[in-house]
Amino acid sequence: MLDYFFSKNIAFRIVTGFISTLFLSFLLFSILYSIAPTSNGLNGLQCIAKGLPTSNEDRLCILYMLSVETICIFLIPALCMLFCINRKPWKLLHTTYQSNKSILLIIPFIIIANIPCINLLSEINTEAVLAIVGEDSALWQNYKQTEILTTALMSPNMICIDILAMSLLPAICEELFFRGLLQSIAIKQFKHKHLSIILIAIIFSLLHGDIFNFIPRFVLGLLLGYLFAYTGSILYPIFAHILHNMLVVVSTTIPNLFPENIETIGTTTDLPLIGTTSTLILIGFILVLAKNSHFYQAEA
Repeated sequence: MLDYFFSKNIAFRIVTGFISTLFLSFLLFSILYSIAPTSNGLNGLQCIAKGLPTSNEDRLCILYMLSVETICIFLIPALCMLFCINRKPWKLLHTTYQSNKSILLIIPFIIIANIPCINLLSEINTEAVLAIVGEDSALWQNYKQTEILTTALMSPNMICIDILAMSLLPAICEELFFRGLLQSIAIKQFKHKHLSIILIAIIFSLLHGDIFNFIPRFVLGLLLGYLFAYTGSILYPIFAHILHNMLVVVSTTIPNLFPENIETIGTTTDLPLIGTTSTLILIGFILVLAKNSHFYQAEA
């Protein structure tokens, strides 16, 4: 059966994967939506429409629906397409080149050292966009509302659920989709491998729908993309992505664990030299990964 399926041309398998994605995503969403937890009779989507969550029950319902959306939008398409395009997708996702595990120790250092860089790039990005659209624009108002909602979803009483729903699950699903699926396809189809990683990093940032943080998310996409290309294993970018998300969640939920200026350090008004140094460290690390990357492709 598999031999027959993979004897078909790539266009047929892509169409099959696309149809399977639509069917399974719709089916899974329908099932999970029907059993969604409720708060005062409202499910997560209805809680969002009502306004900011006011109880842990509201937060749980919203996080549940956000997790369902993440699975249906990223995980199901990634798995369906990978299994339709490649005969052995697990080899595509985990063919480790580098036996030196020291990179597992370097990744946490880079993620932590990257905080001032993110703050600086976010400030530059936000100011540049605001100079064009202004603070009265719908884009800025929607961004602020989303930011307020995201912060409201985090509670010290639900830290484990927050980490699961906002750190672990999105990192795994997004890495399988962007790096495991899209980057692998782009590297296989395009002659310029580095351009492929840049392109997927752009798509990664754009699909988050946040133009005010496009640059820092693009740089993160480059880091994750080259981690995959350098190590040959999707586990490394997943690990880095989880750490990045977890740092954001924990610093927002339990701010007492971090310096008071954690969200501004490195910006032009708060130790800009640290922000510049952090940016140079990150760029240097990405360049090292890029120089030593491999671009293996599993047999389709």
